[in-house]
Amino acid sequence: MTVPRKNRNIPPQLLRSFVAISEHGSFSKAAADLHLTQPAISRQIKQLQQLVGGDLFKKKGLSVGLTELGSRVKAHAQRVLTLNDQMIGIGGRDAKLETIHLGIQGVFARKLLADVYSRLPPATPHLECRFICGSATFLAEKLASGYVDLVFALVPNESRRNLLAEWHEKIVWISAPNFSLDDDAIVPFVGREQGFIDSRVIQVLDDHDVPYNMVFTAGDLNALAAAVEAGIGVMVAPERVIPLPLVVARDRVLPKLPEIRAGVYFKEGFDLKRHRSIVDAFLSAVMPARVTRGGDGRRP
Repeated sequence: MTVPRKNRNIPPQLLRSFVAISEHGSFSKAAADLHLTQPAISRQIKQLQQLVGGDLFKKKGLSVGLTELGSRVKAHAQRVLTLNDQMIGIGGRDAKLETIHLGIQGVFARKLLADVYSRLPPATPHLECRFICGSATFLAEKLASGYVDLVFALVPNESRRNLLAEWHEKIVWISAPNFSLDDDAIVPFVGREQGFIDSRVIQVLDDHDVPYNMVFTAGDLNALAAAVEAGIGVMVAPERVIPLPLVVARDRVLPKLPEIRAGVYFKEGFDLKRHRSIVDAFLSAVMPARVTRGGDGRRP
């Protein structure tokens, strides 16, 4: 379908709604996130589909997924929204408040957030910082979409685009203080519903022919920790952020876990020099004490 020349301008709000739906997998959740009604966001997507010439979404069980056209459009939409937000930021530097969004993976938030906050320079009438927490996948999507400026998270791939620093986090088994497993026990695994750390752990268990049962699953870290504290099973976490009163589990049946790469990334176009004090404060708070510029960590 050919779009008439007079209709070849796509309003950014249509792209923002489209990206939100693709991330949430739901029209209703995206509408709530953007403070729109569901009929309003449905009209926006209908208009966008008319402009691009095809369907962008398809049914995927109880949610919606992207069509082939939708996947191509999303890549362009994210770049357009990033540029849009950057232009607004440039135009508003002297006239209104500029907000820097900092992303921290949820598993690290309880132990690191207070330190990050205390190290940041004080807010001014023209600049403030806000925080976003979530899974590594969630933060990666927010970074690609231009919704967050700096992100610290475990990294499921080897991407080094817009990388500020990298190191490896030691991952350990954790349990309640008095919990123990026999050498021939079936491991009672407490894990996240959709976590790439847990996927790697399951692969390790399979590689070592260690039998296990998923005895508790949740997306909320507090719920997982509560299950482990109750003695339901064992879970995994970065060693430096083990929630109290849980402890490292050293039962022989539990195989050694590989370290997982972590990194701090910045948004495309983010002005590192102008915001150097914020960047340095963020890095100093989230990087492990053992990591130095000349050691395991990498910092351009």
